[in-house]
Amino acid sequence: MRLRLSIPAGLLDTAAASLGTFIVQAYAVRTLDLESLGAYAVFFSAYLFASQATQFLFLYPLEIAVLKLPRSERFELLRHSVRLAAPAPVMAGIGVVAAILLAGSSGDSLRLGFVVTVGAAAITSPMYEHFKRMLHLSDRSWQAAGVAQSQLLTLVVILGVMLAANVPPAWVPFGALAGSHGVALGAGFARVRFGEMPAIRTSFPDLLRSGRWLLVSGLMPPLATLIAAGVITRLAGATELGLAQAAHVASRPILILATGLSAVLGYRLMESGSTRRRSEGNRYWRLYSALVVLGGGAYTLVVGFDWPGNPMAALLPRAYEVGGLVLVTLAANFVSALLRPVRNELIGARWEARVAVVDTSAAAAVVTIAALAGSLKAFAVPLGVLAGALVHIAGYIPARRAMYETAVPPLQGTARAGEG
Repeated sequence: MRLRLSIPAGLLDTAAASLGTFIVQAYAVRTLDLESLGAYAVFFSAYLFASQATQFLFLYPLEIAVLKLPRSERFELLRHSVRLAAPAPVMAGIGVVAAILLAGSSGDSLRLGFVVTVGAAAITSPMYEHFKRMLHLSDRSWQAAGVAQSQLLTLVVILGVMLAANVPPAWVPFGALAGSHGVALGAGFARVRFGEMPAIRTSFPDLLRSGRWLLVSGLMPPLATLIAAGVITRLAGATELGLAQAAHVASRPILILATGLSAVLGYRLMESGSTRRRSEGNRYWRLYSALVVLGGGAYTLVVGFDWPGNPMAALLPRAYEVGGLVLVTLAANFVSALLRPVRNELIGARWEARVAVVDTSAAAAVVTIAALAGSLKAFAVPLGVLAGALVHIAGYIPARRAMYETAVPPLQGTARAGEG
């Protein structure tokens, strides 16, 4: 599929998926009191951690491995993915236990609702996201967009049923996500017709060896966010974390745009790093950056300040209770988003160890800023994101320069030569 056709599909995919997440997060911001919203933020961090643990330990290494295959054959490897996603319940349990320990003194009924639904969402989400990425990797981006549309429609229906049934608020956000991911994934598999299985090693030991550094780098951001949420709750209170969560929800569209572009350009950037084709990497990075700057800049002008024409101020008034918090959060997300292409290039070049070192340092910066929450209050969250992004700049940019000056390993060159 041509790039000009696949980019809109990737944006449509991410827009639908992110709109679903935004709907449930907006529900939480508008329905929960600030202290309960702070507990929600901790459990949301736990959900991200548990979901990404499964993805980065097994599923993401499989996606890297299929880059050796022609795009027309990559999707067949999805038959291995269900087996590889088997650890998801264990990861979900770890995330839930961590959230219970970090969430503070939230009520028993609130905590029970979050525990059950976060656990369910952390099981269905990894496979759902992997299914869509495999479609993108196989040049089936419009099919991925269709799966995302079905998930969004299902979420709206489930959410409507839960509201009509007066389900307690703590059960609604993650419960709707878990149900919609499961239904969309089942419908997606029901429509798939598999062909001949390509010859490629996908055993647990093989992927564990290739994914050990990916696991470290992939888990550092959500782990740091989870720890920082707990630290901020202890030092500044759950209310301050709730305010930061409201500002984060209002600022998410920049990350949504970045994720949509990465869905299509991400594996192309990996291929550029794999083959050391700097000109291709530069072209894709320029395209990505131009779209992020244009889209993010326009969005910031509209929602960065509380003014009568700001739709977010009307929809999520709590996000603007602290002056400047949304603007700082937007700036932090903007800087963070611009670094995603470099990370893809380094991973494609199999420089996962370097990425893991940089990501670990960035995670330490996030937690360090969180330790200042006693004085920074809600600003500790976006300033932590910004500190982590600055560490990424200092680590990723020199690594990218060195990577493109290094020859392609023979095995990678051979694998690329076989792709049509």
